[in-house]
Amino acid sequence: MARKKLPLILGTAAAAAMIVPRLRNGARGRSGPAPASKTWRGRITSHETFTHDSLDSLGYDWERIADPAMGPRYPFKIYLPQDTEDIVRAVREAKSLGERLTVRSKGHSSNDLVVAEGGAVLVTEKLSRVLNLDEAGMTVTAQAGAVSAEVDDWLWTKGYGLPVIGDHNHITIGGFASVGGISPASHRFGLFVDNVEALEYVDWDGNLIRCSRAEHPRQFFRVLTGYGQHGVIATMTCRIIQIDKYRTILENHQTHYRNVESFIEGSGRYIVDPGDALYERGVWFDFALKGGRALTLGQFSTYHATEQTSLVSARQRAAYGYLHRIGYLAGRLPPKMDRMLKYLGSTGVLFSPRYATIKNIEFFTDKILDSTVGDPTRMLITLAPLDRYPELFRDSYQLMREFRERYHCFTFISVYVKSIHSPYMAQGSAADQFCELMFYLGIEPKGMTDAVLDELVARFDDICIKHGGFRYMHTKTAKDPERRRQVDPNAFYALRELEAVPAD
Repeated sequence: MARKKLPLILGTAAAAAMIVPRLRNGARGRSGPAPASKTWRGRITSHETFTHDSLDSLGYDWERIADPAMGPRYPFKIYLPQDTEDIVRAVREAKSLGERLTVRSKGHSSNDLVVAEGGAVLVTEKLSRVLNLDEAGMTVTAQAGAVSAEVDDWLWTKGYGLPVIGDHNHITIGGFASVGGISPASHRFGLFVDNVEALEYVDWDGNLIRCSRAEHPRQFFRVLTGYGQHGVIATMTCRIIQIDKYRTILENHQTHYRNVESFIEGSGRYIVDPGDALYERGVWFDFALKGGRALTLGQFSTYHATEQTSLVSARQRAAYGYLHRIGYLAGRLPPKMDRMLKYLGSTGVLFSPRYATIKNIEFFTDKILDSTVGDPTRMLITLAPLDRYPELFRDSYQLMREFRERYHCFTFISVYVKSIHSPYMAQGSAADQFCELMFYLGIEPKGMTDAVLDELVARFDDICIKHGGFRYMHTKTAKDPERRRQVDPNAFYALRELEAVPAD
């Protein structure tokens, strides 16, 4: 007998009770995958050629992905706190010595935010514990250096998950909150910061501040997306949902496009009205060919509830087993074979499997494409009001094509698009619907000089400002403080007058 189709509305207790049967003692049985630290994190990474967990990594940020030949900028002093008291000691010591303290988790930023050549760096590596699970309040509290994938896997053993999670296996919750945090579920759950309920941070005077949406909200909102400007996040309390990300399989309804205007029109419909899609994402690829020609192709995927049958499970395991094998091998083979694997992985993104577990949807591209394989790559990200999506796409995409033709600085252009429902970015207004355009660009080093990059970033900022948008501030922006203020989603909160808060 065929199983009935389940009304999967993730995040609601009723649907979770059907989709996520939990044992009476609150723990899961032994069947199912091991935690991310023993499976995905240990076996597949989006950059095989280097590791975050080394002293050498402290001299670099994500800029190395765009410029593999760049030299290191090593700090002179490293603080490695393990608890909040250690953070207070480190901040007060740095202040007494007149030093500027740079905060760093895994070094994913490429906007001169996490590297301090000859200076002092506070590394959140050992601030990695889950502190409390409040099942009644549906929140989890963890230290800021905890990797979101590992927190999510710990929650899985209890029958829960994070609504929004980083798509990279080293993204910490503190780092994610410092820039915003986007996922394929952001059209429902918003940014990661929209799901933070409370936090503790140490300001630059060494005071411990506890704040939340209800208690000292001005301090609370200014620290979110603050990329370390206002202090060091120590702990964070985040919303959780009842969900089984490893076992729940969704069906991918995907549409393909050969023409950029048809992609803009088609993806725009899905972004504006996702219907009952539980997860969604789109991508447009533009590969440069000889003779000035280009191969272009786009697709948009929306993921919906489907029957949880053994056949569906087998199909998704086979498809993702193949794709994940590509991701695992990338970076481990001779350069020419690695490049071929990257093209195969890109094809897997464009023609993604029909069925996917929620975990595979969340980590899709980073488990298939290695950023250090093939051409160097750079990300430029903009977030803008939803009604500006068509014009924003045309203007920014045309900019990238112009630079490729003028400077021969790109080998390929790709654009990943998502919809975002974010009260945080709305900044108090009723217009809380936004779109994300993430340009993932193949770099030709000879053409991408410092002067070309500066011009590109300045003009990309201009387009963002023109459409009333924001930049994702851990990607490259103009250095001028006034221009950065115009594209920084944190500026609205940072400039507001703060009330006095009793310090601990």
